[in-house]
Amino acid sequence: MNYLNRITFKNFKIFGDEPYTINFEHYRLVLLDGPNGYGKTSVFDGIELGLTGNLTRLVSLEGRQNPTDVVVAHQGKGQVEIELEFKDSDSKVKIFKRKMKDSVPNSSKKISRFAELWELYEIVDGQPVLSNQSVLDQYFDSKDFKRDFLLFHYVQQEETSRFLKGNNETQRAEELAQLFGNTREADEKLNKLKDIFGKMKQSKKANKAKVDGIKQLYKIDENTNITTRASEPHTYALPWLAEANKSPFWDDIKIPELNQEKLNSSLAEISNIKNFLKHQRYFIRSRNFENAIRQREVLESYVGYFNSINSHDLYVTRSQKYQIIKSFAVTLKSGDLKQISTVKNIETIFQILEFEDGDAFKLAFQSLIEQESKANGLGSIYSELIKHHNAMSAGLQKIPDESSCLLCGQDYQSHDSLSQVISQHGDLLRSELTGQDKLLVASRDIFNSTYISPLVKACTVYLEQISPPSQEDLFALSRALPMRERFGKLRSWLLLEGIHHDDLLVSTFPAEGGRNNIIEATDHLCERIRSAIGTASDSYYETNGANIFDRIYRDYFNNQSVKFDLVTIALLDKKEIYIKSLYFSSLKEISEKFSKLLRESDLLDQAITDVDKLIGILKSKIKQYRKKLITDIEIPFYIYSGKILQSHQAGLGHGIFIKDPTGDEELKNVRLVSNWESDHDILNTMSSGQISAVVIALTLALHKVYASNFASVLIDDPVQTMDDINMSSLVEVLRNDFRGKQVILSTHEAKVARYFTYKYLKHNENVKIVNLMQRKEHVPSNKFHYRTITTN
Repeated sequence: MNYLNRITFKNFKIFGDEPYTINFEHYRLVLLDGPNGYGKTSVFDGIELGLTGNLTRLVSLEGRQNPTDVVVAHQGKGQVEIELEFKDSDSKVKIFKRKMKDSVPNSSKKISRFAELWELYEIVDGQPVLSNQSVLDQYFDSKDFKRDFLLFHYVQQEETSRFLKGNNETQRAEELAQLFGNTREADEKLNKLKDIFGKMKQSKKANKAKVDGIKQLYKIDENTNITTRASEPHTYALPWLAEANKSPFWDDIKIPELNQEKLNSSLAEISNIKNFLKHQRYFIRSRNFENAIRQREVLESYVGYFNSINSHDLYVTRSQKYQIIKSFAVTLKSGDLKQISTVKNIETIFQILEFEDGDAFKLAFQSLIEQESKANGLGSIYSELIKHHNAMSAGLQKIPDESSCLLCGQDYQSHDSLSQVISQHGDLLRSELTGQDKLLVASRDIFNSTYISPLVKACTVYLEQISPPSQEDLFALSRALPMRERFGKLRSWLLLEGIHHDDLLVSTFPAEGGRNNIIEATDHLCERIRSAIGTASDSYYETNGANIFDRIYRDYFNNQSVKFDLVTIALLDKKEIYIKSLYFSSLKEISEKFSKLLRESDLLDQAITDVDKLIGILKSKIKQYRKKLITDIEIPFYIYSGKILQSHQAGLGHGIFIKDPTGDEELKNVRLVSNWESDHDILNTMSSGQISAVVIALTLALHKVYASNFASVLIDDPVQTMDDINMSSLVEVLRNDFRGKQVILSTHEAKVARYFTYKYLKHNENVKIVNLMQRKEHVPSNKFHYRTITTN
């Protein structure tokens, strides 16, 4: 589900040049509060314009004059922008911006042409990308979200009865019928039948054309005597295939069982070769360019690593040094002399770190090792404890907010108190040391301060300064290394063809933006290569359907362009005459062809009649099925209208029926009645307040049944014409039946806002109030006091 998370207005109606943002976020109920004239309806207008590119409540009254201002622009001028941010159930954000076009003629500023003023953009990585309404339809999983928004998601202040009053009964039925996705499979079958019917018509037409064509071409009828036509001497059109005994059947001296089908296929193939020769230059050029585009791995490596491949060894060495220093730093921080003694490349490390006291380090380290080996007994245990105690004290300094002992868990209330106690314990341990052990501890402290700490700091500085490439990046660079020669050839070819691309080559290593950046740049390079091919004539694409030229180049020319000059159009013309002469000698099959075509014509006539009947039956069944499916919305609409309309002509708790007054099996008309026995539409039997409640119920029912991927319901001041009891029922329906939905509701009545807020908060539903007069957002807390009423 997608929710409206945020909207930003700029220069829209009451909102001026300074952008104004409303944050809807995750709140179940968002109340737009404030007196009339401070922008509540403007907020809904902005949402509608942002989502649909139009405002349905605008009324066109212009004459011949062309206005110079835009009706929704602040003070009639300036650039209007509405930015909508959506968030789905996985917290993924999608941002769209509806923006007025930069330059529009005054004639387009008329209300009647209002929709022409706007462009839709999607914000991708902070940048606007031109989009279209179909992208919004896809995002909300809708075939027509403009229609869905007004039917399922939005109840307007001044247009609450638009659906009822704006459409007659037949139009209501047609509009509701479009909502029934359950008939999609049947509609597809109907379309297939229509397609079959059309193909049969075409086949009938083609059948007649064949009969007429044979009569016209061969000048024969059932009683005509067949004579042999003049012939050309045989010559191989493709002699290299004849030498290899691979000639196509139509290029041989004799063509066994040469019938109409073989004749047509032979002539068609020769025609294909003629077309191929006409377009040979563009074909070869296009083929070479497409082959280059298909070398995707080479292109990606070229784009990503051409500028850094010469520094391959440098990057590998830098990575190795980084890993050596990183490992050495971990060893030093452990404080374990035995582990430090196992470091084998200490000279290399000192050289990398530019540490000049290497010899002194080794002597001091060896001396400390010897002192450690001589220590034994209880004193050595104390000295070991002091070593670990010091390590713990040093670690504690890195967490200045800690007040609990890391060993026993006792809380000393403050970090300073904890540090003082640990220091006292250290002093106590040192007091237990013998003279020799005191010397050992002192030697450790001196060695740590003189060598270990400076080396750890040097490692830290080095690691912070060096940012080595990842192993994945190094592997990709290494994989590109053997392609160095291919890169050179590729670059020469690109420059020779005038394909400028240096701006696409990644200049850093690792590439900024990672592999996605390389893929995107390679896509642009492929587009430039494809654009450099040039433009083919229209006949090229017509004659190269299903890539016929690829097959001809492969099968007949062995993928060798040098053979093109060995075949001429004149030679192929002679080949056509030769094949036709062979055919005319076997024209005895023509009479059989006549009778067969006539039989097919009779069968097609019968099939066309039968399929036409099937189409009529299926159409009727689909409409009958839609009539049955009206129950999808009929029941929830009856329930919601009954809950909201607490008092009306039909009685308390009774809902509104959806009725087809024609009584036919097919859905044709839709009438809304409060009594099934009555034929009077509610427009003629209910007050304006009751009709408003019915429309809200209809919108909620439509939303419940059909809304797919947009979880917001917008209601603009629904209670201005409703009774208090109906208002109370409405809030209960919204709160209970639309859990998980986002309800955005406006009102200028403080008591209404308080009541909605109270009912939601009482049941632990979150609420946000947006005061448009003060331009402030407020999240009320549940401070109400509830008491239980007991009855005797």
